[in-house]
Amino acid sequence: MKETGYIRRGIEKLFLKDRAYEDITPNEYAHFSYPGSIGLMRFDTHLFRVDGFGHLMTMETDTLFGMQLLTCSFMPSEGADVPYLLIDIMLMGKKRMIFAEYYDCTVNKVPQPLLESVHDRYAHLPEHEEKPAWYIKERTGYSLIKDIPQDGDRKLLARVAADSVRAYRRAAFSASLDENNVSGLLKFRQRMITEGNPSSGVLKKVFGEKGYECYFTSCVMPDGKQMCP
Repeated sequence: MKETGYIRRGIEKLFLKDRAYEDITPNEYAHFSYPGSIGLMRFDTHLFRVDGFGHLMTMETDTLFGMQLLTCSFMPSEGADVPYLLIDIMLMGKKRMIFAEYYDCTVNKVPQPLLESVHDRYAHLPEHEEKPAWYIKERTGYSLIKDIPQDGDRKLLARVAADSVRAYRRAAFSASLDENNVSGLLKFRQRMITEGNPSSGVLKKVFGEKGYECYFTSCVMPDGKQMCP
């Protein structure tokens, strides 16, 4: 099993443990590739509806040129007082990086000591240098945008991901629900679609403009209502 596959299964197990959930992965999005005839990039998507929270999507990308990618989207579409969490992991050669990006779309902006604690635990890791993008300034200060040292603990990447998910799970399932939070999430989702995100370029090539928006609203950040056929 590839490392991203191991981490993906670990994240799903951690977040879904002891929760009522349903696998609702649309058949047309479960497995796809780009370009379709060659399959330089192969995508494996899993989507879960989680009671008391909303939705979890994991998308594992395997490439013929050695890059492994994992994206995990935690969409609190039931209105929990927690930020939206997007985890991106990339491995290529000796390069290893993890982004745990928190976007607080809630009305009340409740303090998140559990998430801040994980940030502080790994603050010593080197920051990953990013290209300018609109969404960077929208992240909370406790987001982790980190490179994993090449000569360090080989399990460190998985540990950062697991600690982030454990803390987020505790925060999410102990949070109050406020339906007013959903409108902020949907506004942010629209910005991700129209203004772009790290995956939008490839996904537009795979699905086209309309199909990309459909994939995003159906799988990446679903609200359980706006589902494409």
